Amino acid sequence: MNAWQLRLALCLRQVLRVEIVALRCCGYAVRVELRRGAVRELLHPSGRALWPSLPALKRLLRSCGVRQVVLLQPECHDEIIGRPAMQEKDAGLLLQLG
Repeated sequence: MNAWQLRLALCLRQVLRVEIVALRCCGYAVRVELRRGAVRELLHPSGRALWPSLPALKRLLRSCGVRQVVLLQPECHDEIIGRPAMQEKDAGLLLQLG
């Protein structure tokens, strides 16, 4: 999915939620969950699946009409340094963009 397709899906009210997944040492991936149950990945303009910069990503999402995103971090700091993992899945951080 590119930015134009995201704008169109938002206008047609097909988007359920937008998630930004912070990947350790790699960048950010964007998952767009559609109302029909499909999950699409928002691609960087260069065609890559990962975004190197969160501010640039948030700026693009805001320009597409996205007003809020869920920021997910699959690995918490405790897991990275070797402490036991959390018992329940992290629900993510709700970020307002607009």
